[in-house]
Amino acid sequence: MTEHSPWWYRLRGLVLGLIFVAAFFGGSALWSIGGRTYWPVTAWAGLPMGEQGPELLLAIATLLVIAGWAVRVWGSSYLSARVVWNPDARTDALLVDGPFRYVRNPLYLGNALFATGIGMLATPYGFAIIVIGHSVFLPMLMHYEARGLRARYGSVYDTFAREVPAFVPRLTPATVSGSVRGVPSLAQGLRAEILSACLVMGMIAVWFAGDRSEPIFFALWIGGWIVQRLAAPPLRESA
Repeated sequence: MTEHSPWWYRLRGLVLGLIFVAAFFGGSALWSIGGRTYWPVTAWAGLPMGEQGPELLLAIATLLVIAGWAVRVWGSSYLSARVVWNPDARTDALLVDGPFRYVRNPLYLGNALFATGIGMLATPYGFAIIVIGHSVFLPMLMHYEARGLRARYGSVYDTFAREVPAFVPRLTPATVSGSVRGVPSLAQGLRAEILSACLVMGMIAVWFAGDRSEPIFFALWIGGWIVQRLAAPPLRESA
């Protein structure tokens, strides 16, 4: 039986979404003080690099989002859509396979790549909100999950934590005695990452169409969230 997690963990998707809302709307409001027009990080940091600077940074931002999607799909394929999106932290098994042999939290690493790439579409103030918000919230999520796994698996988890970094991947795959190997399912990985796939499509649209694609980007974001919730209902505990 899995214990109910605290509200901020159960609503982690909403909290992360609100960080982006605060960044794009609150950051834009702060930036507009003094009459400044909307200036995304891609332009603010790119123009000093030359005429092609903004396009280069937008390309980098898009590639970061694609990389974040790929990492999350890889990790999710070893779990399942219903586990990834379950409100409560799962401690059914200590899985050390696939990306989990290189980094303990591949899905949150994917989140960080997403945050960096999408954040570059916000103003500098908005980007700062995204960086600060993720720097505070992602460690909270990781520490909470680690505490539950350590309580259940004891020394095996301690070995896992010692051999596999929490966030910065190691270069070679680790093997942890007493852990579980998984059977990856690309279908489950893709099903778990419908929302992130929509964000990738939104970033590609921005890359090719510029400001005209912003309504498409946000429509894909909202639509992807709705479809994701329908595609990955939470696990139900058996009686």
